[in-house]
Formats: sequence, structure tokens, C-alpha cells
Amino acid sequence: MSLSPAHRQLMVEAYAQLQEAMQLMQDMLAGQAGFELFDAACDALNVAAIKLRFIQLELADREENPPGLDITEDDTLPPDETTT
Repeated sequence: MSLSPAHRQLMVEAYAQLQEAMQLMQDMLAGQAGFELFDAACDALNVAAIKLRFIQLELADREENPPGLDITEDDTLPPDETTT
């Protein structure tokens, strides 16, 4: 599987969001931050999940319809070769 530069960038951004969420949760569990940061941690997780899901859908589409592959099928009937 090869990732495009755009997909790599989305992965980097998703990873950063996951790290932010983990740090917020660690701070909350350690008592260094209040429960008000829970929403921020959830938001960071949601953003990361959306970015990863977008990549997943695009890669699945690419697998089903590779670039350069003509996916249209010729449904025309062959010419009638009977002579009268």
C-alpha cells in the first residue's frame, strides 16, 4: 500500500490529535487538569478518527477501482453477422 503525500499529511495530523488526547487524559488522571478538559480530549479523538476514516475510505476505493482501470463494462450486443 502506497500512501499519497496528502494521506501521509492526514496521518501525521491524526497522530498529533491522538497524542494531544492522550496527554490531556494523562493530565486528568494525574490530577494535573480538571474534568473540563475531557471535552477537549474527546474532540481530539474525534478529529483523529475522522481523518483516519477518510484515509481508509479513499484507500478502499482505490483498491476497488485502481487508477487507469476502465471500470465501465461494454454492455452492447455484438453486431449481427447473418447475411441475407
